[in-house]
Amino acid sequence: MELRDAMQADAEAVATVARASWHEAYDELVGVETVDSTVDRWYDLESLRKTIADATEVDSEASDEQTVFLVAERDGEVVGFTNAGPAPDSESGPDADGFLARLYVHPDCWGAGIGTGLAGRLARRLQDMGYERIWLEVFAENDPGREFYESLGFERVGSERETFGGTELTTLQLAMDVTALVAATAAD
Repeated sequence: MELRDAMQADAEAVATVARASWHEAYDELVGVETVDSTVDRWYDLESLRKTIADATEVDSEASDEQTVFLVAERDGEVVGFTNAGPAPDSESGPDADGFLARLYVHPDCWGAGIGTGLAGRLARRLQDMGYERIWLEVFAENDPGREFYESLGFERVGSERETFGGTELTTLQLAMDVTALVAATAAD
């Protein structure tokens, strides 16, 4: 497995991984149509290419605005990705300076250590950028996703009920110190 910075040319492969992962995790919760429309909206290629481009443009004077977008490749094929940056300005969010927006692995590769590898590389990059604490959101009903983050040491710091695609779900807010995430994902 190779972990590297994403390139704009990876956008289509990233969207493919997102779609496969979302279908595996959420079809039974919210339905196929909701998954497809969500992925179409959240992973449209133009905005995805812009997000990737923004992550590769580092302004040394604005380190608090830095983002990271990484991909994992196996045999030359993108099989996972992660994206994080500054925490959104929100009075309801946890006390953290970083936000893990995305971490997905193709379902065919679940359990192969790719997610942990991506989380570790991401944590080291965020630490180098000066981030101290990172948070994320995951549906409580997404057992594989929630259990993955909790296995790394993320702790629940909040939750809220929301309607997603016509289905009532609980969104959990999980947070962790970046140095602890570095330690939890360190290679033996």
